Amino acid sequence: MMVYTVKKLADVAGISVRTLHYYDERGLLKPKSRTANGYRYYDDEAVVRLQQIMFFRELGFGLDEISKILADPDFDVIEALQSQKMLLSKKADRINELIKTIEKTIKNLKEETEMPIKEYYEGFSDEQIEKCRQEVRERWGEKTLKESEERILNMGKEKFKALQEEGGAIFKAICDNMPKGYDSKEVQELVGKWRNWLENFSHYSDEAVLGLGQTYSRHPDFAKFFEKYDADFPEFFTKAIEYYCYSKE
Repeated sequence: MMVYTVKKLADVAGISVRTLHYYDERGLLKPKSRTANGYRYYDDEAVVRLQQIMFFRELGFGLDEISKILADPDFDVIEALQSQKMLLSKKADRINELIKTIEKTIKNLKEETEMPIKEYYEGFSDEQIEKCRQEVRERWGEKTLKESEERILNMGKEKFKALQEEGGAIFKAICDNMPKGYDSKEVQELVGKWRNWLENFSHYSDEAVLGLGQTYSRHPDFAKFFEKYDADFPEFFTKAIEYYCYSKE
């Protein structure tokens, strides 16, 4: 039987040590043993359980849902893996279709006059720009995309740049306050500031704000962007936004 330190298990799974600590705190993934000085050690059973958690997360399940599923006495790992394989295959098919749509859109755009909105995406390739725009279409519709881009064009490049800098300052401030916890007063005030900042680009319902916040850690492009502040920042930011939204209910 293999024994894994928390660092080794994190490296093998491709996640952060802080994530494993958080799963432990929630009772979702407990170490097999813990030394007197607090070092955690995991066994093969924990590896399988972590794999299940990660598969369910990839399929969009929340941690509370995953906890209930794994706690079910009738839960069967093999059956779960078979179901996950089927669902992930369907997801892969959908992603491939989206990629084809993006490729067609890029081809069409290259045959047209450059859109003024592209001037506001400096540093991004045509493919990256259209991928971002397609993501908005998929989540909130063509109308929302057009309204948002119209706002950006109307504000002009100087104001747009100033808003980008303001947003970057908010993200950095939230990152700097990570040690205080996502539910701390300081972080929640900053999330409220971020919420107001969003309205410069489009009107967001509370539901849309929650969905956007969850995208920050689940969508690879968003996660990569926010990881420049801290490797654990995407997941922390999502939790802070979720807490902000749910505490308003």
